[in-house]
This record gives sequence, structure tokens and C-alpha cells, in this order.
Amino acid sequence: RYTLLPALTKKGIIAVDIMEGSCTKQKFKEFVVSQVLPQMNPFPSTNSVLVLDNAKIHHD
Repeated sequence: RYTLLPALTKKGIIAVDIMEGSCTKQKFKEFVVSQVLPQMNPFPSTNSVLVLDNAKIHHD
């Protein structure tokens, strides 16, 4: 079993992680901090809004 974590924009994928097994809160946080946030910009620039659903791993 594998988990795919993509970070998408209107123009395509800006970050992706593939891991064996389920994604934990800690793995998700590490992905966001190390791969997603460096690709983001201050509002109102492009890539300035991060949208997440209500999955438990998205909450601390």
C-alpha cells in the first residue's frame, strides 16, 4: 500500500511525495514544511493560498 501526497496549482504539480503505508500527521506536516511552503508566496501573489480538506492529518 502506498500513499501519494500531491500539491497542485492551476498550472500543475509543485510538490509530490510517495510513501509506503499510510500518511501520519507528522509525515504530512514534514511534507508541507519541506516541500510545499518553500513553493508558496505572500498573498496576493501566485501560490499564496493553501487549501486543505477536513482530513484528520491536516489538523494538529
